[in-house]
Amino acid sequence: MAADSASPEPSRAAAGIGLLEAVRNLHSAGGALLVQALLHGQLARVEWEEEKHRLLQLLLASLFGFACLLCLLLFAGGVVLVVCWETAYRIPAALCLILLYGFGVAAAWRRIQACSVLGERAFAASLEEFSADAALLKSHL
Repeated sequence: MAADSASPEPSRAAAGIGLLEAVRNLHSAGGALLVQALLHGQLARVEWEEEKHRLLQLLLASLFGFACLLCLLLFAGGVVLVVCWETAYRIPAALCLILLYGFGVAAAWRRIQACSVLGERAFAASLEEFSADAALLKSHL
């Protein structure tokens, strides 16, 4: 029993010495860590501004596309049907309108998806810098 109680003491002491050494290393690198933290903050701020700009453009493009789609649907459809109503082309004209509107919606959807994919890369530089700094700190500790 005495041997069991004596074995945890050296490991606790070694852990304490390792922790003390880590604190000394962090203390000596305090200025560099502060500068690095400030640089990370600036990078995050720049990337956030870029992300806000991208989201605003996505919103404006979506709203503009939706307004144009509504106007196009109302006016073009009405004109085509009025012109073709008394002819044999009434049904083909309506089908062409449906296809045309469908292609327009598909084009708008592709643009929205393209802008959304860019959102996956938001803050990529900050994450890369954080992981590089973490690896550097781990290698020095």
